[in-house]
Amino acid sequence: MDQHDQSLAARQQARWLAAASLARDRLAQFDPPFIWLEAGRRMAARLPLLRAQAQRVLDAGCAWGDGLGLLREQYPQALILGYEPSPRLAQVAASRFARRAWPRWLGGHGAVRVSPVDATDPEYPADVDVLWSNLYLGWQRERGAVLAAWRRQLRPDGALFFTAFGPDTLRELRAACAVAHCPSSVMDFPDMHDLGDELIHAGFADPVMDMDLVRMSWSSAEAALVELRALGAVPHPAHAPGLRTRRSWQRLVDALDAAAGPDGRVVLTFELIHGHAFRPRTERADRGVATFGVEQLRETARQPGLSAVTERKK
Repeated sequence: MDQHDQSLAARQQARWLAAASLARDRLAQFDPPFIWLEAGRRMAARLPLLRAQAQRVLDAGCAWGDGLGLLREQYPQALILGYEPSPRLAQVAASRFARRAWPRWLGGHGAVRVSPVDATDPEYPADVDVLWSNLYLGWQRERGAVLAAWRRQLRPDGALFFTAFGPDTLRELRAACAVAHCPSSVMDFPDMHDLGDELIHAGFADPVMDMDLVRMSWSSAEAALVELRALGAVPHPAHAPGLRTRRSWQRLVDALDAAAGPDGRVVLTFELIHGHAFRPRTERADRGVATFGVEQLRETARQPGLSAVTERKK
């Protein structure tokens, strides 16, 4: 990629982040949706798999801040960082901890800091042991670039935990959009196997992917769509420009209500993908050369019978 292409990509990324930030600003007026909270709780149940006690933890896309509380419970002595590109949502998240032990905000153990920035921004290095991200990957323009940026935010041997929506998410709504001939459609979500491949391509090691299906029901299509609003509308080509007319909205509501179960309740499916991987201590080989951290080389040199190595060629 030449300098012109890099500059164009940087401008496109900046416009995307600005659009995503503006879209997420609107979420500050809603309470956290159940599916977002449930995804965070299920991800938190996996944190004890990591035996090491983290000292610095980052929540990438912390939204309303509930994940910061879960991370605080798991790592009470760690510095917990929350990066949220929406200033309004960042303010909501920060307010959850403003009344608790304010001296910790000065940077000591157990502090919680929320910043209105994106975790992919190189100007805000986090240098953390654990990077956590709950349903935020779908807000990003290029997953591969985001995963590579998250890897850079991690220390060697640092762990990544994230959730994302899978392809079966909102399949009922997708079918209703087709029946109602909506100008917009539900965006396509990645398969967990594709995400695992992307983790490896981004330089992560030992990726583990698994999936949960969560089925939620509402008394009416209107109630379901109201709660979906709290998840936000990701800037995406699947969304038609302009506002939806009242007539097209009613067609969608009628299509969803028509697909309700025998009990009259509207059911929507969410496929929750859970991803877990590590940043390897040894960086991936590039053109036959693998790089090693200075501290790793020192540890190698201290081992009996081994001499210091500065470079390894394949």
